[in-house]
Amino acid sequence: LLWPVEPALGISAYFLDPAYRQRFKVDHYAVDIPVAQGTVVLAAADGIVKDVLDHGLGYNYLTIDHGGYATVYGHLSQFSVQIGQRVAEGEPIGLSGGMPGLPGGGSSTGPHVHFGLYLNGSPVDPQNYLPKK
Repeated sequence: LLWPVEPALGISAYFLDPAYRQRFKVDHYAVDIPVAQGTVVLAAADGIVKDVLDHGLGYNYLTIDHGGYATVYGHLSQFSVQIGQRVAEGEPIGLSGGMPGLPGGGSSTGPHVHFGLYLNGSPVDPQNYLPKK
C-alpha cells in the first residue's frame, strides 16, 4: 500500500488508540494522518470505488475495494471519483477535510485523513501494511 497522504506531521490517532476511545467513546479502526485542509488524497492501491458518501459538513468518506481487502478514506472535503470507477495506485481520489465547520469536518478536532484497512471485512492496523516513515 501507499500512504494516501504524506505523514509529514506523524499520526494523530492510532489504530485502536486508547486516547481516542477515552475521548470519543468509540474504537478507532484506522490511523488519522494530519494534513492541511484540501490536501490531495491518493488511492493506496489499484481497485474499484465501492462507496462515496458525502454528508456535507459531516463525516464524508469513500471506500475502495482491492479484491480481498478494502481501504477507507475519511474526512474528505471533495471527491474526484465515483462509485464503480477503477482507480490506479497513487491516483488522486479527493481532497482532505476534517476542519470542524467545513466539508468533511464531522466531529473532528482538526484537518486530517482517516485511513482504514479491512482484510476480508475485518479492520486491521494499516501501519502494518504501509511503508515505514
